[in-house]
Amino acid sequence: IGRSGRAAGAAASMLAHEIKNPLAGIRGAAQLLARGADVGKARFTELIVAEVDRIATLIDQMEHFSRGQPIACEALNLYQPIHQAMEAVRARQLPGIRFSEDFDPSLPLVLGNHDAVVQILQNLLTNASEVLSGRDDGSVRLATAYRHGLSVDNGDGRGRIALPIEVSVSDNGPGVPAEIRGDLFDPFVTTKREGRGLGLALVAKLARDMGGTVQHMRDGEWTRFRVHLPAAKTGQGA
Repeated sequence: IGRSGRAAGAAASMLAHEIKNPLAGIRGAAQLLARGADVGKARFTELIVAEVDRIATLIDQMEHFSRGQPIACEALNLYQPIHQAMEAVRARQLPGIRFSEDFDPSLPLVLGNHDAVVQILQNLLTNASEVLSGRDDGSVRLATAYRHGLSVDNGDGRGRIALPIEVSVSDNGPGVPAEIRGDLFDPFVTTKREGRGLGLALVAKLARDMGGTVQHMRDGEWTRFRVHLPAAKTGQGA
C-alpha cells in the first residue's frame, strides 16, 4: 500500500470514529423514546435502533474491507434481512410508489452475512424508489427464487461455485442509460445529479465478498437487479 493508500485508510478510520459517536447518541435517544411509546410507535424506535446498529457494523466491516479481511458468513434465513430492509424503505413513506413481493416459501438457508444483505437490499430498493420519484404509477418488486444449475467461477481456483439463491429488485422506471450499463458497478459511475456513484459498487463488493454476484438487466419495461448467493450446506445451522 502506497502513501496515498495509507492516507486514505487513516482518513476512513477517522471518519468512522466521528460517525460512530453520534450514532451512539441516536441509539440511546431511540431507546429512551421506546420506554414510553405505544405499540405502533415502538416499531419505529426499534427500527431506529436496528438501523443504527447495522450502520455501526457496516462501518466496522468497511474498515475490515480496507484491510482485506474477509466478511463473516453464516447460514441465514434470507427473509430476516429482507424484512429489515423493507421496513426501513417503507418507513420513508414515498408517495406514488407501490411495493410488491413475490417470495419462494421453500427457499433454503443462504450462506451470507445479515448486515451485508440488508445493505445490498436497502441500496437497491432505495435506488429503485428514487428513480420513480414524482410518478404516481411507480412499482418496485422484491422477489426470491431458487435457480437450479446456476454457478459462477470467481477465478479463485475453486472452480465453479453453485449460486442457487436469487433475490431481485425490479422497478418500472426508465432504466439505466445504455452508455453506462457496462460500468454500472464501478465506483463513481452514477446517473444521479447529487450522487457519488458508490451505492452499486458497494452492492457488488458485498455480494462478491459473500461469494455471490449481482447482475443488471432490462426486461421489457422493467429494470432488474439480481443478487445470487450460495446456499448454506446441511448442518450449517442459522
